[in-house]
Amino acid sequence: MQIQNGTVSFNKLKGSGPRQTRSEVVFPNPVTQASAIVRGFDVAFSPRNDHHLGQLEVRLDTTIDALAPRRVNVDVVYGLRDWSNNWDDNYEGEIHFTVIAE
Repeated sequence: MQIQNGTVSFNKLKGSGPRQTRSEVVFPNPVTQASAIVRGFDVAFSPRNDHHLGQLEVRLDTTIDALAPRRVNVDVVYGLRDWSNNWDDNYEGEIHFTVIAE
């Protein structure tokens, strides 16, 4: 079993969500299976004021690079909004994850 940690940052944004980014994790040895788990997060409306949480979405998906089997791509989805059902408030954050591979 091999374990690597990673973090992705999402800059301040409003008007759309949830959004997605990709992070690459490189292991010392080739892998045949990989899964990512949320290790933690720091998410907030920006500026950090008195908004009420309506929806927080955090998802992770992994794919092993077929041409470089030591490389695992982690797709991270993040969205934060209040009860208005619109993405009309600035939000930002960091998602911390761990990839476990064999």
